[in-house]
Amino acid sequence: MGNSTLFLIVVIEAIIIIWLASKLTQYRKIDQLLGANAAQPTPLGSAQSKVSPQVAALQAPVKAEALSSDTALMSDTEAVPEENIEEAKQLQWVMARCRYAEFYLEQLDDDYERGQFRHILDGCVAKARKISDPFFKDSALHSIILLLDRAGWEQYRDSLLAEVKDEIVRQRIEVELAAEEA
Repeated sequence: MGNSTLFLIVVIEAIIIIWLASKLTQYRKIDQLLGANAAQPTPLGSAQSKVSPQVAALQAPVKAEALSSDTALMSDTEAVPEENIEEAKQLQWVMARCRYAEFYLEQLDDDYERGQFRHILDGCVAKARKISDPFFKDSALHSIILLLDRAGWEQYRDSLLAEVKDEIVRQRIEVELAAEEA
């Protein structure tokens, strides 16, 4: 593969990352709008004055309890997506670098090309091991394991396969490895 092909791949990856970042800002804006709409009174609020005081007294604790549980759920879910988004970005980075490293597979006989391949591979493994979510981590290792299999580095592949904890990802890897051997 020529340098122009590699440059094209890097440019495409950059465009995808920029697109994902713009989607993230759009989702944040939507969340802000949804939060602002939740704070506005509903038309049911005007009908509240027509309800008898006894019914209103019974509804008040139920509404307060529902509101507190809704805000508790929102606060729990708001923290998780930010973390997952960052880990998904790291997973995407590992997968993109593995695709980039595939271009070096044909030239592993050359010391320089093998060094470049090893450098990319070591960076991917280090990034994958830093991911805290087990599913994202194992998915990142999935891409690396398949790359190592194509390179013929079985010992390194098997050591990384031993690190995969998620059974679904492990089964998927084993199926793909068996399919490549056939």
